[in-house]
Amino acid sequence: MARDKSKDDKMFNCGQQYEHDYVAGLYSIDRRPSVRTFLANGCRHNTIYHSSHYKVYELIKQNLGYSIPD
Repeated sequence: MARDKSKDDKMFNCGQQYEHDYVAGLYSIDRRPSVRTFLANGCRHNTIYHSSHYKVYELIKQNLGYSIPD
């Protein structure tokens, strides 16, 4: 799945499951579980609260080492 770059500046909404599904779906199948865990933990601990989608991708790269999706 290709990244919708029009969403990059929009805020990631922790309360919406489709947001989690969208971001996790941008990564390969074997990486999705760790991305989902990262998102859940980030939301629980407010580390991604009020972050843009692009900032979430940067944090995933920084913490998990996964490239920012195209």
